[in-house]
Amino acid sequence: MRIRPLLTILLSLTGVAIALPTRAQNQQPAPVAAPTSETSGAPSPTASKKVWTNDDFDSHAAAAPAPIPGMTPKPKPPKSKPVSGRNAGWYRTQISKLNGQIAVIDQQVASYQAALNGEPPPNQGVQEYHMRRADWQAEIQKLNKQKQDLLDKISALEDEARHNGIEDGQLH
Repeated sequence: MRIRPLLTILLSLTGVAIALPTRAQNQQPAPVAAPTSETSGAPSPTASKKVWTNDDFDSHAAAAPAPIPGMTPKPKPPKSKPVSGRNAGWYRTQISKLNGQIAVIDQQVASYQAALNGEPPPNQGVQEYHMRRADWQAEIQKLNKQKQDLLDKISALEDEARHNGIEDGQLH
């Protein structure tokens, strides 16, 4: 059992030992540069490099291919349906739901602002009215953040709709 791996290793090393001297004989030594007066310790200057600008490319521009007579380009068919299968009605309902949530948040913020100004909030329980003023401020900040998140979602939906070929006028 142990002889087979040993034999494989021995044969591999024999092949390497034969290939190395053959390879060494085929390689030519690199010529050594003769020392000149320029290389007396000073670094050699590098070759100047060309910096290409837009003006250089304009003079080398390829000519446009000539149109084939009698061949007119085919007009692209209009997009009839968005790729994702969502139409303007779907986007309109999603945006109106988000706008409804924003209206509720605006009412809550107005209620907390009124409480901060000393007015008792309408239709709220005694427990919420007796919250500390700092809690009201924190609640207003939280609601404003939620409102901003909803506005970002609306913006993302409008961008997606435009990307899918739905015009902005169809969403409102």
